[in-house]
Amino acid sequence: MDTITEVISYLRFQQRIYDFEFQEDRLLCRETGESFLPEDLVINKVYRFEGDSSADDMSVLFYLESKSGIKGILVDAFGIYGNEQLEEFLVKIPAKKQ
Repeated sequence: MDTITEVISYLRFQQRIYDFEFQEDRLLCRETGESFLPEDLVINKVYRFEGDSSADDMSVLFYLESKSGIKGILVDAFGIYGNEQLEEFLVKIPAKKQ
């Protein structure tokens, strides 16, 4: 899978995946309204993408799961365009052992 769209489509095909949104100090599940702190989550997988036209055109997709079983995705810019508060939040979330 080469594009972020392909990965999102694949994850959605495999199972019910929700959209997460970062709001100040927590992630919000858009569909259910539930909110999560870092200790409520685990990072299942991280996908990085670089645009064809520029190295500055980079994004990262996080596939996360809550302790309650809610699975979701979160997209952010990568590198200098990334959300610094979100990055500080994400480093507190443990990654799933592969």
